[in-house]
Amino acid sequence: MRKTLVMGLGGAGMNIAKHVKDKVGCDILAVNTNAETLAASPFSQRLQIGPSSCAGKAAKSLMRGQLAAEESLEDIKQSIKGADRLILLAGLGGGTATGAGPIIIDLALSMGMEVVLVATLPFEFESVQRATAMQALPDLEKKNIKMILHDHAKALKDGGAGKALTDYYNKASESIAKDVAELLK
Repeated sequence: MRKTLVMGLGGAGMNIAKHVKDKVGCDILAVNTNAETLAASPFSQRLQIGPSSCAGKAAKSLMRGQLAAEESLEDIKQSIKGADRLILLAGLGGGTATGAGPIIIDLALSMGMEVVLVATLPFEFESVQRATAMQALPDLEKKNIKMILHDHAKALKDGGAGKALTDYYNKASESIAKDVAELLK
């Protein structure tokens, strides 16, 4: 039997993971630089990365996210070992997932795991975050992993005006929960 590890990476990834846990009922490894967010999370498996480089706060930049993953590489390795497949839940465009994600993916691949990235892309009005996410995508695509992307900007265009942003976040989380349920079959 294959062992699949589901990881919620960064603030948005942990929000998505909470929804997945509620809907699918799978165990989740929560990984974040933000100690307070981790401590308040509903997950029993938690890993704070980058305690020196991020001092327990949000990474807030791609570079600090990278540094956090590099600093905690051995802890990450210990946390994911034994799995055959890693499902990485993330919101691209911020610091932790966008910076640490590629390093975690490379580590998992080097350990012989299949990797599936299930991620959200920011809205158009989140111009800095969207630019960061779009800049990260080509490098992620080169890693030859399965990627399932949920684009908030496209959903907003397709969904029309007048909805609260939380409606779009909830819809994406609902869709991601279905994706994860399919992957776990």
